Amino acid sequence: MPLSVQIVCELLFVNQLARDKLSKLLPSGMELSQFLVLLHIAQLDGETGPARLADAFNVTRGAMSNTLSRLERQGLITVRPDPTDARRKFIGLSNAGQVTLDEVFGGIRPAFEPILENKAPTDLDMSLALLADIREGLETRR
Repeated sequence: MPLSVQIVCELLFVNQLARDKLSKLLPSGMELSQFLVLLHIAQLDGETGPARLADAFNVTRGAMSNTLSRLERQGLITVRPDPTDARRKFIGLSNAGQVTLDEVFGGIRPAFEPILENKAPTDLDMSLALLADIREGLETRR
């Protein structure tokens, strides 16, 4: 099997196992897709628009609107109109959304650190850099 195929297969297997583990750490009623949107908003360090989020997740604007409505009802995001264009909205992370992320992050450590604890920090740093490079390459080639 070519190396590229082996790498993609491992990424898919890791993705499936990590998603399963992470889903069990989420607050009751929260879907993994909602958590990922929260995480994305938090990493932006500011507000963004629904269309940009839909593009980032490669979903329709309607699907993203549905996810954002659920997050807003739960008080996890803020939604405010654009003062210059009433058709646009700005989406941000609320304090409750940050608390939710922090709680999930607190559960990730004990769930994943035993898997990583015997790995050399330099190996982990190199692996993280490689995964980031692969993600960035995939994003630019969508």
